[in-house]
Amino acid sequence: MSEIDAYLRQTCALTSRELKHWYRSKTQVAMALIMPLMWLGLFGFAMSGFIDTSGLDIDYFSYLAMGMVIITSLSTSMNAGMSVIWDRRFGFLAKLKAAPIPRGVIPLSKVLATTVKAAIQSMLILIIGLVLGLNLVEGFGIVDLLVIIVAVVAVALTFSSIFIALGLVIKNQDALMSVNMLLNLPLMFASGAMFPTSTFPDWLRTVANVNPLTYAADAIRRASTPLNDSMLSVPGLSLAEDMVLIIVSAIVVTAMGMFFARRGLKD
Repeated sequence: MSEIDAYLRQTCALTSRELKHWYRSKTQVAMALIMPLMWLGLFGFAMSGFIDTSGLDIDYFSYLAMGMVIITSLSTSMNAGMSVIWDRRFGFLAKLKAAPIPRGVIPLSKVLATTVKAAIQSMLILIIGLVLGLNLVEGFGIVDLLVIIVAVVAVALTFSSIFIALGLVIKNQDALMSVNMLLNLPLMFASGAMFPTSTFPDWLRTVANVNPLTYAADAIRRASTPLNDSMLSVPGLSLAEDMVLIIVSAIVVTAMGMFFARRGLKD
């Protein structure tokens, strides 16, 4: 067996282990769905009366629903670092470090498993949104769905690699949870996922323009919802340009995350 075959086999085995641990925890899966459902059912309908969408082809609920698809991917990815903490606490990480496998397999398998979880949960949120009244663009098809999936995967790769690397470097549960809480809301609100950035002050719009979530949210809205430029965060870009930006960001950040994760495994 070649080294590449062995690397892939070991990565698949650890990825499968992570996914089995996830879907066997019914409470964890349920909570991951309840939170976005509360945002859609309560916040989405409540804010519809305050966000003026008169003259537009989209209501605020549909706008938020597509944003929640991306936010679900973000939240799932940010929690990925906690699995590293628990593996270290229960001794499984020490066993992996002592096993005759490449160190890079350990963080890579966690990133891949998190990406799969994020994609599944985000698609479930899309289905829930449709049940609650999400308005999709006429002619929505398989290509548009693929755009949404690629955007979700890019967000998951970007942020899971960051937080898995942080979990391997920080090594303290309370410290990592503090970092999660510190970054979660700013990443959500300083993007176009929940509100059009046209309503932001100039300084916050500048922050949103360097947030990958902004471009991911724009991409899936361009592919799925009937809206005009006033509801887009970066109206000057096309769908293809949005996709290129988030895919390149995902590749670069994931590579950096894997580099620092391997350094964290050396300690």
